[in-house]
Amino acid sequence: MSRRSWLKRGLYALAAAGALAGGRRLAAAEPGPARRLVLVLVQGGWDTTYAIDPKPGVGGVDAPVGAVQDFHGLDVLTDPARPAVGAFFDAWGDRCALVRGVSVASVAHPDCMHRILTGVLDDTAPDVAAIAAAAHAPDLPAPYLILGRTAYSGPWGALSARTGSVNQIVTLLDPKLTFPAMGAPLLPLVPTDAEEALIRAHVELRAERELAAAKGSKRVQDFLDALPRGDLLRDLGEVSKLELTRTFDTQIKLAVDALSRGLCHSVQIESADWDTHTGNDAQGPKHQALFQSLAGLMQSLAAAKLLDDTVVVVASEMGRTPRLNAAEGKDHWPITSTLVLGAGVAGGRVVGATTDALDAAPVDFTTGAVDPKGRPIAYADLAAGILQLVGVDPSAHIPTGEPLHALSA
Repeated sequence: MSRRSWLKRGLYALAAAGALAGGRRLAAAEPGPARRLVLVLVQGGWDTTYAIDPKPGVGGVDAPVGAVQDFHGLDVLTDPARPAVGAFFDAWGDRCALVRGVSVASVAHPDCMHRILTGVLDDTAPDVAAIAAAAHAPDLPAPYLILGRTAYSGPWGALSARTGSVNQIVTLLDPKLTFPAMGAPLLPLVPTDAEEALIRAHVELRAERELAAAKGSKRVQDFLDALPRGDLLRDLGEVSKLELTRTFDTQIKLAVDALSRGLCHSVQIESADWDTHTGNDAQGPKHQALFQSLAGLMQSLAAAKLLDDTVVVVASEMGRTPRLNAAEGKDHWPITSTLVLGAGVAGGRVVGATTDALDAAPVDFTTGAVDPKGRPIAYADLAAGILQLVGVDPSAHIPTGEPLHALSA
């Protein structure tokens, strides 16, 4: 891509984000009722032409083989090699909205992931799941449960619980599982209840002294506030019975279990390794596995009676280039699409669009339809729309974003 094209794309993205003076803004809408949030990150950058933004026969796009089918008003690419895609939208399309043509204005993984999840450029800002947890359920044992690798807690680190790459959270809840007694005459590696009470009293007194000496410290106060949440988390106990690995299906199982027990309000889970610079046809089986797992997630949420107050967002930090490279792969692309479904979502609706060159088209934010008088969807607008769906006023967190009103039923 030429330098001129990059400059043009960058200015277009700034305008989309509302950063240029005189940009058109719509009237804010009241946020919806408080809802849980499951944030699914498709890490690495998915090729949206494999399912949710079909481009068969478009001359400027190297699109996969398949047929476009209508599911409850959604046009989706299907193929016998990816049957789970069609099965998912056949079962759940009436609860799904497709958001097409979201500009992230970057092709760097760290920048794109932060922007798509937080809606802002501030590196210290929290993602939408952390904001929802802090707004609606700060007193739960683990308001924001992070099962994947990439999440942003911002100022609410004390409300977040990361399970760790090898299930470290289970060791913290019950050290005896990992550090058993070594046998006589050696002492156990885990303190007794009486010893633990003494340690806890010492830690609390030390923290109080540090707090007094510093005349107030947010980090120390966060630590003190986290202690009772740790007690609640341990009281649940049964979380340790689940063997946590990095597999996506195991993350889903733990996420639904934690939500149904009242352990958390928001959950982040992650499907990794979508960065197909070589052999882009790997996107086919990745889509098959993803949508098969997403069907399981929705079935589990329904069985746990959580579906009517839970929003699920499936997002990737970027898209893939329209054309294949020399290695039959596709490189990073600053335009992506997102799947939003669940409670309060306008099902069977497509919000936004991409052009035949996979650029973001201008959109009417109220109807979601392409409108030459509108503007493209920016990452800030998507994040603001998600917050509005889960019952949080986005204006306090994403001042440059205009909520996608068309997302709401």
